[in-house]
Amino acid sequence: MFPRISKSTKNGKNYDYLVISESLHVKGKGSTTRNIATLGNIKRFGRQDVANLIDGFIRIFKLENYCLSEDVQLLESLEHGSIIFWQKLWDELGLSKIIKSQVKLKDKRIKLEVDKYVQMMVINRCVDPLSKLGVTRWIERTCYKEMAGYKDLDFDVTYFYRSMDHLLTVKDDLELAIFEKLKDLFSINVKLTFYDITSSFFYTDNCEIGENGYSRDNLPDREQIVIGVVTSFEGYPIKHYVFEGNRKDETTVNQVVWQLKSEYNIEDTTFVGDRGMITKLNLDRLEGEGFDYIMGVKHRQDEICIMLLSEQVNEEDYEIYKGLKIRERKVTVKEFLIWKCQKIIREQKADMADKKFSLLEKEILRLSNKSEPKSGTYKSIAEGIIKGIDSKVCAKVFRGIKKYQGRYEDELRYIICLNEERKASSQNKRQVYISKLSKELDKVFSENARYKEDRDIDKALHKIFEGYKVKFKKFFTVARDTKSKKATGYSLNQEKIEQEKKFDGIFVLLSSRYDLKPSEVVESYKNLKEVEMLFDDLKNFVDIRPIRHWLQVRVRAHVFICVLALLLKRIFEIHYLRGKCTMEPLEEISKSKLIKYKVKFSKREDRSQTFPKVTNTTPMQKKYFNMIGIKNPMGLEKFIW
Repeated sequence: MFPRISKSTKNGKNYDYLVISESLHVKGKGSTTRNIATLGNIKRFGRQDVANLIDGFIRIFKLENYCLSEDVQLLESLEHGSIIFWQKLWDELGLSKIIKSQVKLKDKRIKLEVDKYVQMMVINRCVDPLSKLGVTRWIERTCYKEMAGYKDLDFDVTYFYRSMDHLLTVKDDLELAIFEKLKDLFSINVKLTFYDITSSFFYTDNCEIGENGYSRDNLPDREQIVIGVVTSFEGYPIKHYVFEGNRKDETTVNQVVWQLKSEYNIEDTTFVGDRGMITKLNLDRLEGEGFDYIMGVKHRQDEICIMLLSEQVNEEDYEIYKGLKIRERKVTVKEFLIWKCQKIIREQKADMADKKFSLLEKEILRLSNKSEPKSGTYKSIAEGIIKGIDSKVCAKVFRGIKKYQGRYEDELRYIICLNEERKASSQNKRQVYISKLSKELDKVFSENARYKEDRDIDKALHKIFEGYKVKFKKFFTVARDTKSKKATGYSLNQEKIEQEKKFDGIFVLLSSRYDLKPSEVVESYKNLKEVEMLFDDLKNFVDIRPIRHWLQVRVRAHVFICVLALLLKRIFEIHYLRGKCTMEPLEEISKSKLIKYKVKFSKREDRSQTFPKVTNTTPMQKKYFNMIGIKNPMGLEKFIW
């Protein structure tokens, strides 16, 4: 069966008709043809009519993924839906205009169309993350050139690298311009700003900015960079940072706070940060800029938290909120210092009834921000009160008092949260590992075990507690021979186990927001998950790792491109899906393809024509296309004709 043109003459005029024919073999006559259907005068068929006809046959016979016949062939399937989808979000934010204006402001002599190359790299991160060389090949597998009008653009990888270099020179100004655009379009909320960091590793060890540090990818042997991201309350990334791989969390906060105030003109915000960012310097900087804060606390290491968690608490002291037990505790520095000094002295097995210890308490209470002795006199006060006690005790007390100079009257607001389910889970997990490790230690110290040298035992012990199991080492005490120092056995440290139980299922927050209820503080902190979700997308959606660049400028530009891709994704999720973070819509849209068919009109003349057709748009695809303002997702065909 095949299409052909049938000629006829009527009233002296010649007419050409498009007909569907089939070949027949008749006995005695040989091969002949028979018309099955006449489709009409050929002049009434435009290109779109032919395309619709082909589409009809495809739809009826469900032949979309097959060659229809030797006369109708499927040439290629090109990326279509995802391209027009991300292009629309890019245009909505006006990123091309912003990039172009910022690059020109930096250097008017730049002729390179940086915005176009950056656009392609960003959209590639959203569709099919590849290397910059891979992007040049990926473009050929999409309808990108036709859709965006980039047919005459040079796709040599050199231009992509040069665009990255130019992009980084305007990074700060560009982020600020995007921030202002986000405020205009979506009225983003910066009353709460969230900040967190992650890391990403390299394939090689010769990157200018790569360093070994705490790896969140569990690859401590790989060089890495540290990436910090600031987001709005909704989850829009508004600022990002790239630090050396060995940079500590707490050392990054100062720069972030300064730029939010000085460059972004954010006057009134609550800075929300994760554990590990609390230092006196950071809190002072936040307060100095007029920012409030809600910060997670490393409660196993924070001495004030240890004091709070050692207190006897009644059930009525807790507030129940979304499965959590919450209690608020306001602590003055004086109160903590008294507890700390008593603890230090108690550890020396001293008599707490001694008058000099009550004098110490009174002296701490006497100290205030307005009338306190100079730092040089603290030592003499401590020595006078605890005279006769070990000098080490005196030194500890002196350091404790001096550390909080000028802050004795300060009140700190802690929110203690208990998750009973997580508490039970942590205790069960710990018990399982203690039991497992005990059995391994039993084998080491069994009568059948034979070690030629002491170091063999120590090697075996090290192997037992290596990796993630090292955190359980503190629950075991290894006995050693006083002379040879050889390990002779072990015992469980029940005191450590009981102490650890106090921390199970607990997380603690420190906040300067006294106007918020404890539950509101907790809710605000939990919104920090928006940044964590961003990091998850950074590693899995735009596939930032491993980083294949080694020049510092390219590394930073690569991270910027990934963040821009995440910004587009967040716009769709927050503004259009109302916060529903799911991959289902994006997967559905990606199924929309541009199919190119080659139709052979005549076997004799070998004439053919290529027709593009967009796959039939499903109701779900139409929903998401229409959601962002694409009313006719099949309209790309006009670019191909």
